[in-house]
Amino acid sequence: MMNRFGSGIILRSLALFAVIGLLAACETTNQPRGPVITRPAPPPTVPYEPEPQEEIYSEDEFVTTEALQVDGREPIRVALLLPFSSASENVKKVSEAMSNAAQLAVFESGNDRFLLISKDTKGTAEGAQAAAQEALREGAELVLGPLFSDSVEAAAQVTRAAGVPMIAFSSDMRIAGGGVYLLSFPPEMEIARVTDYAVKNGFMRFGLLTPLSEYGQRVSSSFAEEAYVRGGIIVHEERYEQSPDAMLQPAKRLAQYADKCSSADNEARLSNPLPGDPYASGSGGFQAVLMPEQGTLLRALAPLLPYYDVNVNCIKLLGVSAWNNPRLTREPALAGGWFAAPDPSLSEKFRNQYSSVYGENPPRLASLAYDAALLSARLGLNPKGMRFVPQNIADPNGFLGADGLFRLTSDGRVERGLAILEIRPSGIRVVDPAPQSFIMTPAIDEYGGTTGF
Repeated sequence: MMNRFGSGIILRSLALFAVIGLLAACETTNQPRGPVITRPAPPPTVPYEPEPQEEIYSEDEFVTTEALQVDGREPIRVALLLPFSSASENVKKVSEAMSNAAQLAVFESGNDRFLLISKDTKGTAEGAQAAAQEALREGAELVLGPLFSDSVEAAAQVTRAAGVPMIAFSSDMRIAGGGVYLLSFPPEMEIARVTDYAVKNGFMRFGLLTPLSEYGQRVSSSFAEEAYVRGGIIVHEERYEQSPDAMLQPAKRLAQYADKCSSADNEARLSNPLPGDPYASGSGGFQAVLMPEQGTLLRALAPLLPYYDVNVNCIKLLGVSAWNNPRLTREPALAGGWFAAPDPSLSEKFRNQYSSVYGENPPRLASLAYDAALLSARLGLNPKGMRFVPQNIADPNGFLGADGLFRLTSDGRVERGLAILEIRPSGIRVVDPAPQSFIMTPAIDEYGGTTGF
């Protein structure tokens, strides 16, 4: 269904979708404990024909005075703001894929009253603000997007003033709160998860080799905090410009602070992890090193450690979700490396579903639009006035989406249930599964305190 300007959801052929099954995604539950896997039954699909609209033209805009009806019921309007006409071809392709994923989610939701209104932000703050204003004039009860932080900030001025919530796709946490929820992949969650797993396996002293960038600064701050609260320590940190030549000297300097451990030390640590630092036979240098790099640059960076005499057979390499790349299994220095990422079985399920409909693999960000749209459609089953209230959007039980368990918090942040994966020559394997629920029974630690996941 489209409005006069061509906005609205692009209806795909039902024959195309008949070959796919419904994904068990974005499910919610009201149970206080246990896996979040219960899906409410979707309402029956009722065939309908749009009723004629009475049109009034003003000097500067087109307005409809009679709402579109679905079998006599007013539709649930949700806007999707993306940079469809960005100057970057890559951004335009990502935007199209995110729109496709959102449409797929709407179809799978079974909510026949859900109307997705697509708006072009043009990749600018001004365009995002104009798109938000237009969406609200057309009756949007919720806004999904925009994608870039400056666009989110600009559009949020409009939605906050109108009291309309927004689920945006930026990871800039400075924008979160006040009715703005950020559904994204912030690095802080991955750092917390992999650090926690390393400490639980006896690694207490850490090195850090990170890019000289805003992202690198976020990783550095998060890693220092996560290690500290778990009793660990950052032995040494190095920053580098992101080019192969500029990595050499930082890697060489970091290598001087590595622990003089042996493979036997590593085997003992993994087979019998103990609190504190029982493996003091080494030099007191770092036992694990975090390298939040990816792709070609990571394949250039990782071999520098053994080149400068770091024993990667006992020094554990730690990474981020971008390490989930089959090509990295060919790099011997990364063998045995750990990183935090969404459950790959769920991510693969979404990728297969998307490719079966659209004939290509989705980019990573497509799952964000899918989850946001499916979550919105599910919440849309509630009565008007209760659909997109904070207590429903920020349900503490969370939702099961394309990348696994996630929940939005009252301050606008996202929390995810992540798995720990290990790089092996034979492939990437899960060594610690993602949690199935956010409702966990706290465990009592040796100091009488409580520990969560």
